Amino acid sequence: MNDEVLEKYIKAGKIAAEVREASAKLAKVGMPLLELAETVESMVRERGAEPAFPVNLSLNEFAAHYTPQHNDETKISEGDVLKIDVGAHIDGYIADTAITVDFGNHAALLKATKDALAAAVGVVKIGAAIGDISRAIDETIRASGFVPVENLTGHGLDQYVEHKEPSIPNISLRNDTKLTEDQVIAIEPFATGGAGHVKDSPEVMIFSFSADKPVRGVDAKKIVSFVQRYNGLPFAERWLMTEQAQNAGVPNSLFKVRLALRELVQRGVLYSYPVLREAKAGMVSQAEHTVIVRDEPIIITK
Repeated sequence: MNDEVLEKYIKAGKIAAEVREASAKLAKVGMPLLELAETVESMVRERGAEPAFPVNLSLNEFAAHYTPQHNDETKISEGDVLKIDVGAHIDGYIADTAITVDFGNHAALLKATKDALAAAVGVVKIGAAIGDISRAIDETIRASGFVPVENLTGHGLDQYVEHKEPSIPNISLRNDTKLTEDQVIAIEPFATGGAGHVKDSPEVMIFSFSADKPVRGVDAKKIVSFVQRYNGLPFAERWLMTEQAQNAGVPNSLFKVRLALRELVQRGVLYSYPVLREAKAGMVSQAEHTVIVRDEPIIITK
């Protein structure tokens, strides 16, 4: 990794960390998630980066991939647990970080993932085994009286690539794959008092461009053209309802946008990210840092 790339990762990490902390303080009972999402993404841009993906604002048993829709009226309520997952990139170099905010009495659940993240990051160095990172997460969460979410994982990052190998499970599995110098990884423990795994829900709010294939609809073609600006990174349905999108020819109709998105997913042009829900509706907490692998690892989102 050359100095220029390292500098971009560090800048993206600093921005993502600042926005993570600011958004956690900003979130209040009664606040609409849509207002919070738009504010968080604006904060990323104001600091000189672009969102690496739509901010995820997942409440309670919803673990990931919830970002408010264009007409979303969901508000934060007393007793909620809110996961705020923020991504920022500089020229495609991504920082990915998350925090959980408690509006009830779930301090132990939040501490479980916070402690698990610290334990996992403590294992990171050149030559460390993926299995050792997973074991640190698993053992820490279980010692706290909760269970890790087994089918959510940490992951590698690359330029304009938000998920790549290595996959870093949150449960203890034998994996002797070794970390190498300058790998960029996101470690993200999830803890729950529920079943310990998530299922897809019917709702889809986030998409990414997958493959260039023929499409019939005029609206679908306009959407494909518009989302090229994200270079394959995820985007929100509500981003297609902005003035910028309309100026590019995307229809100013949520009904038409959703019809076009359905066509694009069915044809394999877009990949969809269903909202993920804990299988037994258990409360879920999350914590996440992005780390550059060195003998002295660089936690860019600290």
